[in-house]
Amino acid sequence: MVMVAPPSGGAGAILARWVFEPFAVLALAAAGSAYAAGMIRVRRSGGTMPRGAAVAFFAGLAAVAAALLSPVDAYADVSFSVHMVQHLILTMLAPPLLALGSPITLALRTAPPRAARAVSAFLRSGAGTLLARPVVGWLLFVGVSYAVHLSPLFDAALRSNGVHAFEHALWLSVALVYWWPMVGRDPSPHPVSYPVRLLSLFLAMPAMAFLAVAIYSASAPLYASYASLPAPWGPAALSSQRDAAVTMWLVGSLGFVLAMLIEAAAWKRDEDARQQRLEAREDAATERG
Repeated sequence: MVMVAPPSGGAGAILARWVFEPFAVLALAAAGSAYAAGMIRVRRSGGTMPRGAAVAFFAGLAAVAAALLSPVDAYADVSFSVHMVQHLILTMLAPPLLALGSPITLALRTAPPRAARAVSAFLRSGAGTLLARPVVGWLLFVGVSYAVHLSPLFDAALRSNGVHAFEHALWLSVALVYWWPMVGRDPSPHPVSYPVRLLSLFLAMPAMAFLAVAIYSASAPLYASYASLPAPWGPAALSSQRDAAVTMWLVGSLGFVLAMLIEAAAWKRDEDARQQRLEAREDAATERG
C-alpha cells in the first residue's frame, strides 16, 4: 500500500493525484486502438457501425481509466468509501458501456479470417455457451461481490499491488460476463429475452443490498489494513466503511433501476417495431388479395 497524505489544497490537490499503472495504460491503449482500427476498416470497406456504439465503448474505457488511474485509485488504498466508488465504476458503469460498444460484432466483421473464426468458435464452445447464460453471470456477479468483501482477499489486495491488480481484473471480467447479455448487442449462443433481463436486474438489487447492510452493520472495521493506518485515515476507518456501505446500496440500487428502465424502454421499442412489421405484412397481403 502506498501511503497518500491527506489533501491540504482542497479539490485541486485531490484532482492532481493521478497515478500511473503501466499495465492498465497499455491495456486501455490496446483496446482503444484495436476498436478504432476496426472502425476504420469498416468505413473503408463501405460498411457502417452505429456511432453510438463507438461513443459507448470509448466512454467505457474512460470509466476504467477513471477507476484505475485517477485520484479514485490514489485514495482507494486509504479510504474504503473511495474504494467502493472504484468498485462501482468497475462493475456498474464501465462494463455496460463496453458491452454497448458491440466489440465482438466489430471483431467478427474486421478481424483476419483466422481470428474471426477463433472468436466465433469460442462463442459456440462449451465455455462461451456457459458464460452466455444469464444465471451464470448473475451468480458470478453476486458471488464474487460477497466473496471479495467478506473474505481475506480484500485486505490482501490492500497490502499487495499484485493482488490488487488481480482484484480489479476480477471485478471487471465478472461484471462484463453479467452485463454483456443484459445490454449488449453482440451475437450470443443464448440470446436473453427482455423479461429475463428485467428479472435478473431486479433480483440483483436485494442481493447487493444485503451485502451493503452486512458491511454497514459491522461494529468494527472489517479490514485491518484500513484500521491500522495513521490519522486521519485509521481513526475514520469505521465511518468510511459505513459510508461505503451506503454508497453501495444507494448507487447500486439506482444503477439497477436505471438499467431496468432502459431495458423496459428497449423492450417497448422492439415490440412496437415488431407490431409495425406485422401490420405491414397484413396490409401487403390484403392488397395482393
